Amino acid sequence: MQMTTTQLRAKSADELKLELVSCIQELGKLRYDASFNKLKNVKALAQARRQKARILTLLREKQVV
Repeated sequence: MQMTTTQLRAKSADELKLELVSCIQELGKLRYDASFNKLKNVKALAQARRQKARILTLLREKQVV
């Protein structure tokens, strides 16, 4: 599920960690589907990678502050 940055900023660090786990699982499924040419939305892989990066960035921000 795609979330905006403002929605992610409203979450706590623990909630972001749970989001990160689900994002990593989704990314694995997408990579698996892409390897067998089952993936219909080819942009989904890039979107999942960006979502993972957003979450990691926000976790780092909360860690520093």
